[in-house]
Amino acid sequence: MVIAYRTGESFTGFLRRRKVRQSMRTKKPRSQKKVPRFTIRPFRRTDLDYVINGQLALYAEEYGFTSDIWIAYLTGGVRTFAEKFDSARDCMYIAEHNRVPCGCIAITHADATTAQLRFYFMEKDLRGNGAGRRLISRAIGFCRDAKYERVFLWTFSTLDAARHLYEEKGFRITDTHVNNEWGGQILEEKWELEL
Repeated sequence: MVIAYRTGESFTGFLRRRKVRQSMRTKKPRSQKKVPRFTIRPFRRTDLDYVINGQLALYAEEYGFTSDIWIAYLTGGVRTFAEKFDSARDCMYIAEHNRVPCGCIAITHADATTAQLRFYFMEKDLRGNGAGRRLISRAIGFCRDAKYERVFLWTFSTLDAARHLYEEKGFRITDTHVNNEWGGQILEEKWELEL
């Protein structure tokens, strides 16, 4: 079950509710699981808190990213995206399951010919059902429609599922560096796709 962010809720409260709900779940064997249905829609301004808090919770739980530098980087990035949003050059899509947000992806303009893919994530409970692949395809389609020549993204080496999707879509690693600022040492990777 997806735990929705409540408007005005603190990040700590959201994280606490999410952990409680996940601990109450009983896992079914994969063969008994019903494949969830997803919708993908353009973002609304009211989604920005979900995008920020959903990613903060995910990266805190799964990767230990809790530093003030990480929080400021993510929060500032989403806010800057909203402030500079140009519907002809930028997009953000929200995946929903049962009308509740469960994932996100965004494209922002870096320059006239280059786009950056950002804020890509899926709720842990709903991964592996095709919604993440659909989000990436939609974002790349937007880049092609907007006549971008290339799109790039920054990720880190332990995001195996996402990295697999990037490679599947034709992205290639063009740069790497070590980052110690987000709550642990990670290898950041820049991936690029020529359109």
